[in-house]
Amino acid sequence: MNRLCQSLKDPNGPSVVICCGSGGVGKTTLSAALGLLAAGAGRKTLVLTIDPARRLADALGLGAFTRDAQPVSLDALSLTHPATLHAMMLDPKTTFDQLVSRFTSPELRDRILNNRYYQHLSANMAGSHEYMAMEKLCDIYQQQHYDLIVLDTPPSRRALDFLDAPEKMLNVLGHNFFLKMFRPYLKAGKWGFRFLNVLASPVIKAVSKVIGKQAMDDFAGFMQLWDDMMFEGFSRRATAVKNLLAGDSTLFLAIATPQRLPMEEAVFLGNTLKRSKMPFGGFIVNRVHGRPADAGDGSDFRAEALFAAVDLSQSLKNKMITVFRNMQQLAASDREAVRQLKKTAGPDTPLVTIPFSDSEITGLEELYALAGRIENGV
Repeated sequence: MNRLCQSLKDPNGPSVVICCGSGGVGKTTLSAALGLLAAGAGRKTLVLTIDPARRLADALGLGAFTRDAQPVSLDALSLTHPATLHAMMLDPKTTFDQLVSRFTSPELRDRILNNRYYQHLSANMAGSHEYMAMEKLCDIYQQQHYDLIVLDTPPSRRALDFLDAPEKMLNVLGHNFFLKMFRPYLKAGKWGFRFLNVLASPVIKAVSKVIGKQAMDDFAGFMQLWDDMMFEGFSRRATAVKNLLAGDSTLFLAIATPQRLPMEEAVFLGNTLKRSKMPFGGFIVNRVHGRPADAGDGSDFRAEALFAAVDLSQSLKNKMITVFRNMQQLAASDREAVRQLKKTAGPDTPLVTIPFSDSEITGLEELYALAGRIENGV
């Protein structure tokens, strides 16, 4: 068993594992497999994911992922320990609404939730998915219901966007151009808003003409509530989130495939986490092609000999030999990519490779088999 999996199965191991990397590397499926691995070792585990594939819900025996934690039945597996696994889909809009409810009175909560600018902001604001993923993670962690939480981070342009999400969120809501421009009127209270059109600067008047008076009123109303009631609470939560991410109970994993861009993203991720003194647990390289069976290292193997005694047309033999050669080249390319990553990461950084598989994850048994491949990966 490799060091990475030993730490996940250890009762005293990390309480939070954050799987990050670029899109399309199998991050969501691997997160579920890691959760299953930890659950099989007797740790009560939650897999928290965003935008999960329907086939993963089917594999876990769930009709669909929901925003509430659902138990995954593990009765079909032969496990040596009593195992508890839950799965949950992150709903950023609902999480945002819950934060508003936490930091405001019922009356103000309804005013904010019904504000049209807030409704648009909570569903579409850049960075809100990343921020709410971290917020939900912190909330669940503080409840102490689980031994381990495995977070599948949101797909994003850069794998580290979610690390800066709390600060970006506060910057957008607390220090943007419009809020600074409105602040004199916010402090004036409702009378300041009543005479907004009379007292407003030419810039505000121009903006109002572009976006419309109703949109301006919605924006101004939300900003007053935000500035007066919510900013301090959100600031405290952002600090708690950052402390959790940097704490000893958290472990980050960088997931990639052997292709150039995912590997570059993983290296960037690992280096940034180390520079930021964040708890980095190592790399998982998924879908690594191996050498064809009985091909040795490929240096003295003649593909033609493999098909010499086979009764096939020469044309079909040539096509099969071409496919064989292509697979050899792909395997060699993957080996070199992994070798370079090991060289860059250094001997002290855990690195697990998972062989490429044509089979789909269609059930719990296949997911458990994937967990075994992670455990046996080198």
